[in-house]
Amino acid sequence: MMVAGLLIPILANYYYINGLSSYGIDLGPVSMSITFIFHGAALLTFQMFNVAPIARETVFESMKEGVIVLNQQSLIVDYNHGMCKVIPLLDEHTIGKSITSVLNGNHHLREIIDLKQDSDFTCSINGDMVHYHIGFSPVFNKSNLPIGQIITFADVTERVLMLEKLKQLASLDGLTQILNRTFFIKKTEILFDALSREGGSVSIIMFDIDHFKNVNDTFGHEAGDAVIMLVANTAKEYIREGDLLGRYGGEEFIVCLPNTALPTAYELADVIRDKVSESIAEVNGEKISVTCSFGVTHASIEAGDRGHSIQTLMPRADQALYAAKKSGRNCVRIIA
Repeated sequence: MMVAGLLIPILANYYYINGLSSYGIDLGPVSMSITFIFHGAALLTFQMFNVAPIARETVFESMKEGVIVLNQQSLIVDYNHGMCKVIPLLDEHTIGKSITSVLNGNHHLREIIDLKQDSDFTCSINGDMVHYHIGFSPVFNKSNLPIGQIITFADVTERVLMLEKLKQLASLDGLTQILNRTFFIKKTEILFDALSREGGSVSIIMFDIDHFKNVNDTFGHEAGDAVIMLVANTAKEYIREGDLLGRYGGEEFIVCLPNTALPTAYELADVIRDKVSESIAEVNGEKISVTCSFGVTHASIEAGDRGHSIQTLMPRADQALYAAKKSGRNCVRIIA
């Protein structure tokens, strides 16, 4: 309708200049009036004055989610500002280019977009790890035929960090901040599965605080908590990376040492025992010193051997701990 409105004055002038108009009448004013009618009809019919186009730009660019629009050939049709954080190469020159060529250096993201399945994606932005959930929505024309897709990148970093924090809280003992019993067993079960497939060895240390009931009865439960934290912190200081330390019970602790020989496990237990006996917990002006008794056991596991587990080794370590108690406490005993 707009084009028709523009053509009418041209045709009217053609007739007038060539003397084809009736009685030599100048058709210009009449043709301009008809043009205005056509243009007015076009503007009103298709709501050209509607606020929607302005709103679209404002909303699209203000979205926190990154959004990129592709056509059926996976060519980039449009994107918003939030998308530039994820794909810094995006600019006006990438419109009309293949998304594959733009993501040539980011193989992981390219694979996700090629699969066209909702997925999670993590990338580094200004040195910070940012987690996104990528969603795919098809775009259809009026005939309900697919003409492209909208890909959204929703920032879920806060949610992921919160879940990680909740998992950490669920796995740690509230007082000592070492693994609780449940999570310790889960972690060691995973370790034993790996050892049963590949082969290796493992040592287990169980220890508890000597005469702990006397500490609670004499100095109170606050002092008991301080002593438990003292022992846990001492053990944390001397175990190696990859070792697992857990609070097995009230004043009882357990350590899993993967690929550790029995003499090495004995030496570690004796070091922790010695350091605990030298340490002092101070509560309300009272200085409290304690000792610990240790039981150590060990197992060599061949590849394919599923006869060993944390459940089979803990009773042996507990027997060794009981032997240490019978030997006068503040010592290390072994049951191989």
